[in-house]
Amino acid sequence: MCLAELITELRLAGVTASESQIRWAIKTGKISRPRLDGSQRFDFREESVAEIAAHFAGGKAVRE
Repeated sequence: MCLAELITELRLAGVTASESQIRWAIKTGKISRPRLDGSQRFDFREESVAEIAAHFAGGKAVRE
């Protein structure tokens, strides 16, 4: 899934994070870097969504 779809999934899970915040977390190693697709864009998997949601929820429970 692309970054826009990731942000939508996060919002549905009750987590608000901007593109800049997600990119910064990846760049600083706070969350693992997702693989890149053929166009060199991030390709987020379900595991990535869970990890990012947990990071930005700050340890709070995230709706599945």
